[in-house]
Amino acid sequence: TANTEFEYLTGASMAFLPYGSIPYQQYVKKETPSMASYLSSLGYYTIAMHPYRAAGWDRNLVYPRLGFDEMHFQEFFTDSPLVRKYVSDEGNYEKIIKLYEEKDADTPLFLFNVTMQNHSSYSDWADYDNFSPDITVEGSDSKLLPAYLSLIRLSDSAIQNLVSYFEAQEGPTMIVFFGDHQPSLSSSFYPYLNGKGLGGLTLSELENLYTVPFFIWTNYDSEKENVELTSLNYLSTLALERAGITLPAYNQFLADMMEEIPAVNSRGFYSKSQGRFLHVEDAAGEDARWLKNYEILQYNNMFDKRNKSELFFPYLKQ
Repeated sequence: TANTEFEYLTGASMAFLPYGSIPYQQYVKKETPSMASYLSSLGYYTIAMHPYRAAGWDRNLVYPRLGFDEMHFQEFFTDSPLVRKYVSDEGNYEKIIKLYEEKDADTPLFLFNVTMQNHSSYSDWADYDNFSPDITVEGSDSKLLPAYLSLIRLSDSAIQNLVSYFEAQEGPTMIVFFGDHQPSLSSSFYPYLNGKGLGGLTLSELENLYTVPFFIWTNYDSEKENVELTSLNYLSTLALERAGITLPAYNQFLADMMEEIPAVNSRGFYSKSQGRFLHVEDAAGEDARWLKNYEILQYNNMFDKRNKSELFFPYLKQ
């Protein structure tokens, strides 16, 4: 989850960091440019919210370094309803509405929220009196899959209610909704996703296994678009573009790069010129140039203390 947050908020990619690393714990040790810090510079009030432990993945230390003005954790949700032992999505979204209604009417708000309702494990639901699976799966003897799918149904209902609330508000609002990682289910779950299971997957099949839907919704008229392929490091750029907010140089680079390389992650990248996924080390020609420039800019954004503009623009002009 922490790496998903990191890629979305910073526009960085795990492709250029060591395997198994957790940037929140290892690399975000000082002020680090992010979507939060940029929007803050434009006058937004920024809030980060997660209904679990503040010290998880060092979020209580990292969020201020990313530019958040305010943060809320488990204690903020003491009066929220639970599903199993976790704060429900419905209860989580009620807090979003509360913060929205309490905000200064003249100050725009950026709120980054992480949910907890559907976290594993899925085998202990019978220990609680607030949840019982109501979905069955034909041909499956898994006791985990019905629980997981039933939790997803609750999430669908909660996000529908959140959208309905903001649909009725006059203030222009954008909701960006995406998943963070696969659930911890048994290997018998995966044939339902790809027909094969986990063994002998090609790179493209592996990428498909890690693909999740997302949406960007607004309560004002905006052009409908179907994004066939993207990755989390680009998602904040897509959101800023669709909100009509001028992109900083780093995100402008990402906007240009996604036209040639529409997805890149820790496993590889999609080469538009070749029409397939490749490992980063197999990049050649223009693909290799884009990836190398991206790696340099990411290093500068995360670690280099020199003036950012001195390093951004030479690469953008190439």
